[in-house]
Amino acid sequence: MKCNPDVQLVYLSGSNGTIPKKSKINETENFMYIASDQLIFNKLTNNDFALYAELTMNEDVMKFVTGTALTREKAKLRFQKVIDTNLASEDTGFFIVRKKDKDDFIGIVKLVQITDDQFEVGYMLLPEYWGKGYASEMVECMISLAKKKQINEVIGIVDPENPASIRVLSKFGFQLYETGKFDGLEAAFYKLALTKTMPLTYNE
Repeated sequence: MKCNPDVQLVYLSGSNGTIPKKSKINETENFMYIASDQLIFNKLTNNDFALYAELTMNEDVMKFVTGTALTREKAKLRFQKVIDTNLASEDTGFFIVRKKDKDDFIGIVKLVQITDDQFEVGYMLLPEYWGKGYASEMVECMISLAKKKQINEVIGIVDPENPASIRVLSKFGFQLYETGKFDGLEAAFYKLALTKTMPLTYNE
């Protein structure tokens, strides 16, 4: 699996660009998507609550995120914060992730700003897609995006009892730098210093 240099950040306006066949992306809207070997990433919008709820109301998915599945009301509150985050940035934030070949929804990944020089990467993946390499491809694409934006440092916050996510971060060179609490839950904090710019292809 390769995400670089095959990642493409594509900015489309209406139908002036090239949208992958079978894509559920609305051609009448302005949007950005990222394309990798197997996946398509597009910015989460107000129309995506059903997909967000599918993840956040799933007990298996949320076990290592909030400790338990969200109620629909709590999912709505968190979803609004996600939308606010996406509106604040043109090309970072939360992304809906679909398979390229069938356009199936598989999860959500984020690259969100924490400080001027630091961004956080994170993901949620539907259980049927665990253990198939998609989490690694999602994280690798966010690292590529961070390098393109010349971000200095990316962090990842994981449950210390979630070995799968720890392996994904370690695979890309993230180092443990702190343990403690995050949102009231035990957490391990990993960081990756970025020193090289990774060229991506822009189509406008």
